[in-house]
Amino acid sequence: MNKAERNRIHSVDALRGFALAGIVIAHVLEQFLAGFPTEEMRAVMFSGPVDFIVDTVSFWLIRGKFFALFSLLFGLSFFIQMDNAEKSGVHYKTRYLWRLLVLLGIGLVHNSFYSGDILVIYVLFGFLLIPFHSVSNKVVLALAVILFLGGGRFLSFGIFGNDSIIALNIENFDEKYMAAITGGTIMDVWRVNFIALIGKFNFQMGVLGRGYLTFAFFLLGMWIGRTRLLENLQSNSTVLKKIIMWSFVGTLAMIPLFWYLFSQMESIFDFTSWWSMFALSAYDNFNFFFTIFLAAGFVYLFELPKMQKTLSWFAPYGRMALTNYVFQSLIGTFLFFNWGLGYMGQLRNIELLLIAFLIIGAQMIISWYWMKKFKYGPIEWLWRSLTYLKLQPFRMSHSHPVAIQEK
Repeated sequence: MNKAERNRIHSVDALRGFALAGIVIAHVLEQFLAGFPTEEMRAVMFSGPVDFIVDTVSFWLIRGKFFALFSLLFGLSFFIQMDNAEKSGVHYKTRYLWRLLVLLGIGLVHNSFYSGDILVIYVLFGFLLIPFHSVSNKVVLALAVILFLGGGRFLSFGIFGNDSIIALNIENFDEKYMAAITGGTIMDVWRVNFIALIGKFNFQMGVLGRGYLTFAFFLLGMWIGRTRLLENLQSNSTVLKKIIMWSFVGTLAMIPLFWYLFSQMESIFDFTSWWSMFALSAYDNFNFFFTIFLAAGFVYLFELPKMQKTLSWFAPYGRMALTNYVFQSLIGTFLFFNWGLGYMGQLRNIELLLIAFLIIGAQMIISWYWMKKFKYGPIEWLWRSLTYLKLQPFRMSHSHPVAIQEK
């Protein structure tokens, strides 16, 4: 592997770590609730002006952006794995299918603790990526654009309206879910989270359309890999600056549009009209443009020698993204759910933000030390070993630069 390739992988790992950091902040601020807080919780969360500032900053800079960035990198990683396999003359599609099934098992275990798990959804859409690997770049990009513009949401609303795609015929399930996480045992949490898988599907494939966006970012990430766009950007700062500029312009253009559309609705949570579908899609495109701005801005800064040393701290964190993602959920649910310390609804937004920073800082330090001694994070190693049905080398055989090796 030459120096340019190592630097490219290093920057992707760092960008993945940066995305994961944003996900931690979003999840901790919602106290791993995977839903809307109660009025009693909100009264504590918004105890002072600084708490409103934290929430406002989170709305504009965090929510809906970093999951998108993480999804973009999943699509890019899919291309890298397939491309490397083809260069080696290996038929990797069957192996990748099995790799996804293993990830599904990890996701189901993770979902038992935290119903906001995204791994199960990644697996479902990951299956769809396989046939798209042989589709032309134009078709891939065209479908991604259609989904970004709200095509999936419009189709769902046209067929099902605002109704659930799969009915969850359990009376007062939301109340039972809250009772489990705020007053139940860990077994109660596991039980309601298993049932909540149906609600997850409705959230992803219904009018809120998170799943359609996830797949769109998968396709965009794969398209970026296939067109070698990232490689060209890293050697062409002029193009990168243009992407930063136009994505920022797009972000600004979407703000008055989605603001106006939502302002004309009787309730911002009333998704029973086509008008509300356009409002949701305008907000999604605000998040899309800002996600591209974040990604391009990070890559640009990473290419600056003075910034690269600092941003490289995200690289080992990103190389252990799966391990860190799962463990941050275990830490978070232990902090907030009744089976652990039970701090749900007892902390202000500013306190929650500080906890998020502590988790990120601790995981980054642990990741840095871990990757000096091991080739993979522990769950990454388990995933790789189960993928190949053979124990993979784990410890570094000799001193190795941190975070420049492809997973």
